[in-house]
Amino acid sequence: MAASSPPLPLGSAAPALALPTLRDRMQSLEALRGKVVIVHFFATWCEPCREEMAGLSRLVARIGDGPVALLAVDVGEPELRVRRFFEKQPVPFPILLDEDRAAMKAWSVAVLPTSFVLDASHVLRLYAGGPVDWDDPSALPLLERLATPAGVPPEGVLPPLNE
Repeated sequence: MAASSPPLPLGSAAPALALPTLRDRMQSLEALRGKVVIVHFFATWCEPCREEMAGLSRLVARIGDGPVALLAVDVGEPELRVRRFFEKQPVPFPILLDEDRAAMKAWSVAVLPTSFVLDASHVLRLYAGGPVDWDDPSALPLLERLATPAGVPPEGVLPPLNE
């Protein structure tokens, strides 16, 4: 079940995020300014997280080169374990490595998976503490609306998976 209240105040600026990726480069949230960004915290040992990866992959395929980006942050696992997992199940988005859990702490993440949706100026708009059904037909239009200031909906909690 998804947590009902966000750990960070919705409507506030997102914390900084800059981590190494599985592709041996640094990825920062700041580099994606101007795009709506889903920041998704997960671990490969987490069954709901693994299930959600498929939905996130399909969402990214639907988005294409649109105004929405996804940063998936693996929490607390050694790089080799994460690398082996994604060699068997590749995804079309960057996997960031938060081995020391510093990003998890900065974002006040208490459960996995957790997703934050930021508008184009990287203000926290939506939150889900638990899995989300990214295949829901309303997901992509909601994310695309966040790309323009006039389309920014009120802050809220994303609906949990299967509820």
